[in-house]
Amino acid sequence: MYSAEVLDEICSLIREAEAEHGREIFLVSDEPYRKLLYDGLEYPHIFHHHQRSIVATSHSKDLALPGERIGYIAAHPDYEDKSELADGLVFCNRTLGFVNAPALMQHIVRALQSVSVDIDEYQRKRDFLYDSLTQMGYNMVKPQGAFYMFPASPTPDDVEFVAALQEHKVLVVPGRGFGLPGYFRISYCLDDHTLEGALPGFEAAIEAYR
Repeated sequence: MYSAEVLDEICSLIREAEAEHGREIFLVSDEPYRKLLYDGLEYPHIFHHHQRSIVATSHSKDLALPGERIGYIAAHPDYEDKSELADGLVFCNRTLGFVNAPALMQHIVRALQSVSVDIDEYQRKRDFLYDSLTQMGYNMVKPQGAFYMFPASPTPDDVEFVAALQEHKVLVVPGRGFGLPGYFRISYCLDDHTLEGALPGFEAAIEAYR
């Protein structure tokens, strides 16, 4: 997760570029995992750092509604042309053919803004999988939020290693699809039995590359 200090530096660079080029530059923050933070971390809201900022979020993660794609887009309330910006966003939504949630669901979600899934449960799964995999020799950054891990592949060819894991009945995704060649992605929003059952496959696959 980006700290408030990192966001300050990013937004300072954006303002310098705005002055240099004589135009507005918007910072768009994609935030479906904003509430899924671990270890007592608090999210530094982007609106505190840059006036020309837009938040896009979805409740498919924090309310565990996969596939529903119910969320919202919000413009900085102090941006002087926010009405024009909002109109443009609504126009894009309509012309691109996205389907809005039914009115009843929109009212329900509005009342659930302070609610999320059990974060402690996700953190427990993260700790279990991180401890298990690092003990096997996998190298990765410990996630600060969401429910994914990106371990380094023991071979530069992440697609090859993902195929090796599949041979041991472990399903993961190559990192190159996310701009991270040489890594692979694990999702751990699964039941404990599935995570525990994957450990022998993870160990057998990395042992073959030692």
